[in-house]
Amino acid sequence: MSETMKAKTVSGSRDDGAAGLNAFERDQIRRRAHAIWWEEGCPQGRDRELWARAELEVLKTRPHM
Repeated sequence: MSETMKAKTVSGSRDDGAAGLNAFERDQIRRRAHAIWWEEGCPQGRDRELWARAELEVLKTRPHM
């Protein structure tokens, strides 16, 4: 995992859309981003791209109110 992604997941704060998410959703996104990173061969410098992809995947399953 890139150092940037590690720092962002450890701190638990993201400045690119995580506002309004509950702790469970943030954890799901973090886990999915890590899985995508692993599946892609642990690429460096793509942390924001992979995080955004994980957010989209997780939020697609969010129930609409």
